[in-house]
Amino acid sequence: MAGNQREMHRREKRAKRDKKNRMIIWIIIALIVVVLAVMKICEVNINSVKNHFTDENGNFTLTNGVVEDNFPYNLDASGNVVLKPVNNKLGVLTPGSFSVLNSSDAEVEYTFEHGYSNPIISTCGIYSLIYDQGAKKFRLDTTSANVYESETKNSVICADVAKNGTAVYAENAGSNKSDICVISKSLEEKLRYSVSYGYVIAVAINDSADKIAFAAVNSENAQLKTKLYTMNISGGEIKGEFEIGAGNIIDLEYSGRGLVVLGDNFAGRVSNQKKYEEILKTGTINTVCYTYTPSGDLVLVYNDYDHSTDNKLVRIKNSSVKKSIDVTGNVKAVSASSGLVSVLTNSEIITYNLSNGTQKEKSKTDDSVKTICRMGSDVFIHRQSLIDRNEAE
Repeated sequence: MAGNQREMHRREKRAKRDKKNRMIIWIIIALIVVVLAVMKICEVNINSVKNHFTDENGNFTLTNGVVEDNFPYNLDASGNVVLKPVNNKLGVLTPGSFSVLNSSDAEVEYTFEHGYSNPIISTCGIYSLIYDQGAKKFRLDTTSANVYESETKNSVICADVAKNGTAVYAENAGSNKSDICVISKSLEEKLRYSVSYGYVIAVAINDSADKIAFAAVNSENAQLKTKLYTMNISGGEIKGEFEIGAGNIIDLEYSGRGLVVLGDNFAGRVSNQKKYEEILKTGTINTVCYTYTPSGDLVLVYNDYDHSTDNKLVRIKNSSVKKSIDVTGNVKAVSASSGLVSVLTNSEIITYNLSNGTQKEKSKTDDSVKTICRMGSDVFIHRQSLIDRNEAE
């Protein structure tokens, strides 16, 4: 008899538990139906909601959805806009201003009007170095304040900044010559070096601010020749001097212990300031666009000739090509995070996994999108006078 009572008691508890669970399930279903109905009425893209709660690896997270999204963000210009990651925030350079936006909600955390006629930006860590190319002014800012604004003796050609705020710049010294100058964030001059070979076209400084590199061009027998130099800042000693072939250098970037040398038709690397090797040989590629991962790997889009729509996307780590992906279309821009790379064409934005080359996302677009910037799991796009988040299909 006692056993029957215990059994009846267990059945009653089970029935109550099942009833409670069914009620919870029906409440959840009702809430989902209400939310979907509201989204339908308000024309909310469900993919944007899904992407808002996933990180760049596709894992579910609640941290992305706890703030109000104020994108799209209105710009003061529609052309010549540059998007740059600055210490996990979005840097936006326009012909008239520079702003640092919170990448989660588009809140302006820092902004100023620069007044430069041809502003160029270089970033590293929390620092943004903006200079007026062809003029004499330049300034250094963090993500929240100005460090300094200064003026050179001669017009600035190119510049770069290190993680501690040390900057290197090249200025026109006249007679087809240039001066290289390295200054600390307190404007202390750490190095000044006159380049006698020719006109400096690119400079770079490493993260620890103890090494620089620069490239200079000169005319010999009616042909342009390029030389690449590496130097230790302490003592101003030239460590390496390399004559580059027929290609033109378009970017220098320190990565790890080496220096990436990117040309219009080649890619190479300098190791230990002294050894240069070509990774993609001169004349074998036509550089379309490029970017770098947060760790400094070069991500390059190239094809065989101008206006070709058959492109290769490669990631170059140290001295080797790690991955090659075929991309069809007129590629306008490329941007990479640590694990993903996004490519902008005239008709779509495609995102790939950098490790294995698999396609992760794709969305349709048009010519109104001028450039993109990938940060973590988000892709920010510049369209006309707006910055917006991209929504994958």
